[in-house]
Amino acid sequence: MSSPISPTCARPEPALSRREIMVVGAAGLALAGLPASTQAATPPALAELIARVTEGAVPERARITFDIPQLVENGNSVDVAIQVESPMTEADHVRWIHVIAEKNPFPDVARFHLGPRSGRADIRATLRLATSQKVVAIASLSSGSYVMADADIVVTLSACIDGG
Repeated sequence: MSSPISPTCARPEPALSRREIMVVGAAGLALAGLPASTQAATPPALAELIARVTEGAVPERARITFDIPQLVENGNSVDVAIQVESPMTEADHVRWIHVIAEKNPFPDVARFHLGPRSGRADIRATLRLATSQKVVAIASLSSGSYVMADADIVVTLSACIDGG
């Protein structure tokens, strides 16, 4: 006859809490809900995106101020300010400012059209960022040249997981 195991020696199997089960289930559903093209697609390289926007021209890293936080708690609402040094005259002005977020499902985040009547090349906007990534601001000048600035952003709570 075997002796019974004393209660002090018995170790119960660790059980998952309801919270842990919900977290694991939600993560699985979120991953399964992504379209196959989103899961398998590799985003184009940042250099390719910049070349497409600038039509192959190499932008200069000058005359542009790109103000965006380096650490973002929520990717659904990221404030950005972009200023380009320009007299904004008929002969010398900013034509447009383009914002690229390389790891967003749609990397072309915004494009702002400007002209001499804008008065200043100064825009403020709120962006959505899918994950931690490099964000680039490119400005097209009336002279046909381009200027750019970029920033590496760390996002703690991602946005855009639905592909939009």
